[in-house]
Amino acid sequence: MSKIFDALRKAEMKKGAPRIKNQRPVRPVKPASGGDDLFIPGVDDEFRRSLMNLRNSIDSEFKERDSRVVMFTSAVKGEGKTLIASYLARVLAQSEADRVLIIDCAINDPKIHELFGIENEKGIIDYLSGDVTLEEIIRPVDDGVLDIITSGSVRMPDVTQPLFKSALMDELIAETGARYDYVIIDTSAVLEAPETPVIGSRANGIALVIQAGHTKREVVQRAIMMVRKLDGHFLGSILNRKKYYIPEFIYRRV
Repeated sequence: MSKIFDALRKAEMKKGAPRIKNQRPVRPVKPASGGDDLFIPGVDDEFRRSLMNLRNSIDSEFKERDSRVVMFTSAVKGEGKTLIASYLARVLAQSEADRVLIIDCAINDPKIHELFGIENEKGIIDYLSGDVTLEEIIRPVDDGVLDIITSGSVRMPDVTQPLFKSALMDELIAETGARYDYVIIDTSAVLEAPETPVIGSRANGIALVIQAGHTKREVVQRAIMMVRKLDGHFLGSILNRKKYYIPEFIYRRV
């Protein structure tokens, strides 16, 4: 099994950590009303380099594309996919040349709105239900450098899951893919949510986040099979929270 990048082990922050203001506003636009330009702290130089390596790996997969729609998922819940996707989106958005959108499709347990300190009144579920337009659910954050679509209204699974197979979902992917340089989609764990492989079949590529020393190989293999079953393009895996048993600088030399 291929790997996009290894050892994004610092993505998991303690719950309840204070959020801080973004220190580098770029391409300012009118922020979402009522939202704070807040985010979680802790992007040090080493982790930033890891994220940029991840970006380079994604770019290498889509050399001929003007946009990159990448879905982040995991085999099971709790492997750190949402934080990695959120950190990556924020780092990508700090480039003046790139427009970045992150979409919260993890309808079983949405977290994007909490991480960025915005409300979750209307989102992708409301759009796919035909209740709102795309413009009504796009929320600029971080002083306007990054756009977010939250999950939106909470509805029964038998109602929400078919929405991701609709023509509106195809239109959403096509329009956001044309408008943004990067579209990052956070989803529920692929083995726990039937809509996740459906979303993956519409994305340009799928990245699978794996918690080192936690998720069994057989479970990861089942997740990859599930992704590919509906013609999803599997990019590779991201090994998260890897532990080093000898000093890290030695690993970089071998």
